[in-house]
Amino acid sequence: CGQTMSVVPPGADELVMGKKEARLKTPEWKADLWGACSSQCGAGTQTRKVICSAGDEAFCAETKPASAKACEDVVHCQYQVGLWSTCSNKCGKGVKTRSVECNGKQCLGDKPETEEECVGHAATCEECAVTLYGGKKFSGWSMMFEPGNYTAPELEYRGVKCDDISSLEVVGDFCKLQAFEFGDFNAEHPGWKAEFVAGKYDATELAPQGAKNDDISSFKLVRLPNPDATELQGARREARMRTAVEKAADAVSKLTPHGATPRLRSTQ
Repeated sequence: CGQTMSVVPPGADELVMGKKEARLKTPEWKADLWGACSSQCGAGTQTRKVICSAGDEAFCAETKPASAKACEDVVHCQYQVGLWSTCSNKCGKGVKTRSVECNGKQCLGDKPETEEECVGHAATCEECAVTLYGGKKFSGWSMMFEPGNYTAPELEYRGVKCDDISSLEVVGDFCKLQAFEFGDFNAEHPGWKAEFVAGKYDATELAPQGAKNDDISSFKLVRLPNPDATELQGARREARMRTAVEKAADAVSKLTPHGATPRLRSTQ
């Protein structure tokens, strides 16, 4: 009376007997399957659970199998593709490039192209104009001219002061200005002749081109032939068609209920 008796929890005897039976058998290592590689692109590690069948690892005499090993996976190795550069030629056939890098040792699939042919069609490919400035550099009075021949009387009629031209700007990749000392394109008097292509020229840059004393009495503004004009026209036509198709597709998507398939009207 007064004594406390310990009660063995249910199943305890079976647990102890199980451990004893495991020790009586020849202990061996039990290894799970290897897990997934820790990296899905490049070098990583695979792990698995390894235990001794007797419970305590001391009972397993054999060398313990590895629980980790090196691995390498490329399932998510993808090429990192940069944006295309501008076409190497502003007006005509050229080449555009982009960076393509693999973020691992091996990327799946074919490597995307890093170089592609292109056709440049900048706005200045077809423009051709010259603006003459008097007084202050690129300010003061100004007058713009399109391609054509302009004699001294024509310039005077338009308000140009031939002996007061301080600067000029030629716009157009296929545009050339031929300036003359005399008002009749030097037809009757020998004089200097200067040529200017696209760009801005102030008083200090006129003389190196051949123009002297800031006195341009007549000039010819010539539109030069573009050898890639056909390709340019084709590129613009393709761009217009692509824009039209995109607008049509956008209009159809707005009119079609979500998830529905648009129906084409039969022409028969």
